[in-house]
Amino acid sequence: MRILLGSMGCECTVIPNVQEALAVIEQKDFDAVVFDPQSSSAPATEVISRIRESHPNLQKRIVLIAEEGRNSEIADLAERYSIPHVQRKFLLQQLYASLESLFRPEAVFQNVRHVARLIFDSFHGAMPAGVRASDVRSRRLLYASGSLRVDVSVEPRAGSDRMTLAGQILDSAKPDRRFDNIPVALQGRKGSVAHTTATEFGEFDLDFNLEPIVSLEIRITTNQYITVPLSALGADPSKPGMVFIMA
Repeated sequence: MRILLGSMGCECTVIPNVQEALAVIEQKDFDAVVFDPQSSSAPATEVISRIRESHPNLQKRIVLIAEEGRNSEIADLAERYSIPHVQRKFLLQQLYASLESLFRPEAVFQNVRHVARLIFDSFHGAMPAGVRASDVRSRRLLYASGSLRVDVSVEPRAGSDRMTLAGQILDSAKPDRRFDNIPVALQGRKGSVAHTTATEFGEFDLDFNLEPIVSLEIRITTNQYITVPLSALGADPSKPGMVFIMA
């Protein structure tokens, strides 16, 4: 791996155990970690947990080397922490591409696009008696693509042009999946309007001034993010928005 990556311009340090790895990371600023569980005496979950705890800046820059038909522990680890993996038999073909996607994630997003549909909008349903005539303007929107769900509730703040947004990221196929520290940003025409990170349960909150065109961007993994256009918040509620999941 060192020869392969060195030939592509990477400076590599090979470290035999987790204790030495943590010590070396303290002394040098690394851009990424390539972890081979087969060559480690410590359990993979322990290694990843210690790197995440000691150096959270590297938690989204880890690549796992996996065997064909990965065992359940490695598969669960990659899923739980959204870690990209490379099969050992395809090491030459996949390793550098995986690292490049960490260094330049925009290269991964330029061609492949999945479009999700709006599956629920509270403005489309019948209002309970007594609410129809009130000035309640809060709105709930639910988007889906595959098993991923983004549940959004938006409400204007009284006496101002600001909006409050509460949301949650869910995986219907894996209800116990965690999304802790997933970056969430609200983008306007001139850049970021507000940003935060999700909790381990995928929950997040934002406060912002409503603009004509805004979109909610959620980075799920290094090569997957969800874009939720929210321009419809100030438009006709009978015209649903779209969610773009890029991978």
